[in-house]
Amino acid sequence: MNRTSIVRTVSALFAVAAITAAPEGAFALEFSFIVGGVTMVRDGKSSSAALGGRLADGDTVITAAGGMAVLSYGDGSEIRVMEKSRIRIGSVTVKDSGSVSVISGAVNARFQKLARGSERKVVTPTTVCSVRGTDFLVGVSDGADSRVEMKEGTIELRNPYGRADLGPSARARIGLSEPPAEDGEDIDLAAWKAARDEEMERDAEGRARKFEGYMGTMGERSAKSSARLGNIDSRLSGSGPMGRKEMEKAGEELSVVQRDMEDDALLNESAAASIDGILERYGREKADIYDSFHRIKEESNRVAEQQRRNCEALREVREAYRKAYEEIMGRHRESMEKIKGGFDKESTKPPKK
Repeated sequence: MNRTSIVRTVSALFAVAAITAAPEGAFALEFSFIVGGVTMVRDGKSSSAALGGRLADGDTVITAAGGMAVLSYGDGSEIRVMEKSRIRIGSVTVKDSGSVSVISGAVNARFQKLARGSERKVVTPTTVCSVRGTDFLVGVSDGADSRVEMKEGTIELRNPYGRADLGPSARARIGLSEPPAEDGEDIDLAAWKAARDEEMERDAEGRARKFEGYMGTMGERSAKSSARLGNIDSRLSGSGPMGRKEMEKAGEELSVVQRDMEDDALLNESAAASIDGILERYGREKADIYDSFHRIKEESNRVAEQQRRNCEALREVREAYRKAYEEIMGRHRESMEKIKGGFDKESTKPPKK
């Protein structure tokens, strides 16, 4: 194995580990500015947000009318949560995701430039915003449609239906069960959200059908991810050791499967939170609408359980990959030692005159 091959193999391993591994505190958030009514919900208990208060995975931040909060990272990056918004920190399924999910309302995210290979994620029910350093606005309607407006830098948007790259001053809309698409509508986020919310009010059953399709796609992708992960695991635990090229291919495939699985889990959690908001909004007064969304929430829960099992299996396959990697590198070191041991320095010296 030459040096280039070793680097490629190591890179494949690091690509898998780097997606979730981050130094402790790398994604720590705290309240650096609060105005008006701002509530933090932790473990089902609500309290008024306090300056300097640290946020943990699973926390929800809710701003009232006229309220606003700034959540700051240690590197100077910040999430500005606008009025009448709801966001959630981290993930139940994806450990140490460092993500911020916008469930409804709007945020202005400003991220410092990250090291190459690193990313932060701002998630909505319909898209994952992959960020390395930029300034952008994200809006989410009551029916889970999303809009992204760029100020500076670039961003990648991705969901089960497609992806798009946005540059400075660009805008994109990401409807439920739709790929990210350029948005040429010259309208601010508040007006955009009001229009989408009105659509939701006019046709709640139509929105329920879109959610059903979305959850169906999530379920299919979860099953496919499980199959892809099982295929990689079978190759890693086969009867004989894997060769260098097979090892590289498995590492690359594993990194892609991991990214897709984690993106889908974050999207499903955000969509489920959006459905909770719809159920709360309609209550049982409109029984037909409530029952439709309650069934969708149950399907979301079933998908979430499969995603949870997938993530547990992923950790086991990553460990199998690590052991296989160490084995192949051990064989390489052994081969190099043998080469060095058989190398006769005296035979290469020029003859004496």
